[in-house]
Amino acid sequence: MIRRFLTVLSVACCLTFSFCSCDDTGDFPDDDKNTEKPAPGEGEDDQKDDEGTDEPLPEGERWFKTRGLVMGWTDVANSYVLDYIQIAEDNGLNTFSIYGADRTSAVWNNFASRCRDAGIDLEFEEHMMSFLLPRDLFSTHPEYFRMNENGVRVSDANGCPSSEGALEEVRKNAKVLAQNYAPTNNKYYFWLDDGGGVCHCERCKELNDADQALIFENVIIEAIKEINPDAQLAHLCYANTLDAPRKTVPHEDIFLEFAPFYRDWSQPLSSVWATGRTGISHSRYLRALKENLDVFPAKTAQVLEYWMDDSLFSGWDQSNLVEVPWDNSIFLDDLDTYASYGIRHIMCYCAYVGPQYVQKFGYPTFLEEYGQGLYNYEKK
Repeated sequence: MIRRFLTVLSVACCLTFSFCSCDDTGDFPDDDKNTEKPAPGEGEDDQKDDEGTDEPLPEGERWFKTRGLVMGWTDVANSYVLDYIQIAEDNGLNTFSIYGADRTSAVWNNFASRCRDAGIDLEFEEHMMSFLLPRDLFSTHPEYFRMNENGVRVSDANGCPSSEGALEEVRKNAKVLAQNYAPTNNKYYFWLDDGGGVCHCERCKELNDADQALIFENVIIEAIKEINPDAQLAHLCYANTLDAPRKTVPHEDIFLEFAPFYRDWSQPLSSVWATGRTGISHSRYLRALKENLDVFPAKTAQVLEYWMDDSLFSGWDQSNLVEVPWDNSIFLDDLDTYASYGIRHIMCYCAYVGPQYVQKFGYPTFLEEYGQGLYNYEKK
């Protein structure tokens, strides 16, 4: 079982944040272990750029527009040991998503100012349902919350997207959270609760998990656009929402965020027969990506990867860090795979790659290889 990392969040002050992880690991039986790697030229309709052609990029434009990192405040706060802003400037990174920071503090404001001067966007990515739909409403409005498989309303996990009251509560709170955690690039990430727990009421039971997520997300983006007309919102394709939505049409400003959390990082995604720790094959992931890109536009689709996520590789035990199993050849092969689907936005966790990591393993040169690989990438 993967440990969940949800920490108590306060809207009134600054929040502490969690990692994209999951409790429910049994939703996706693997039926692709014997799938062979596609032949060259197969699926070439999926390998065109975001405008549907293979024309060269305009001079000076990079294939990967978003080149970013997701990390904890303790990883980045001590610039004397590891200066992430300088690393970004030197290696072409342009986006940070930081969790666990006191965003009212002088030290955060100084960090944000340095990022602005360096041309680095700041985002905030988090599982947010418990703040969009506060649990203390359950005693007075149990109908706002999900019905479990036994027909009982429960206050855990995600709400009931068929409840107008729940949607109105989510709408109201989304605006508050969007104001408190405004990104510098108009991209918002209000993920549903980690690992599942969706509604099984009479009206919801015919909706898959991604449909239920998307109903909430359509409400959230409409609310956020009341305060930021240029807002975009992520639909997290991850764990129980891996399958594409079937019945719900996304708002035009919702973009796909594909997070292959259970893949095998010792093999590139192009090794389609490889399976991760829960038995999900790479072919299963790539099929899910293709199906989601039939619903969401490729030109805004974003990948959330874990190549450098030492919280994952260390079993979320910072007292027992292991060395990141970085393989630059696998990383570059994965970039080819993602680019072949028209994807031009990449973020990656590098949690726990901070001062303690440097003390134990030395300077993480893979951060430079990551940035340079994205910045210098040329689509094949």
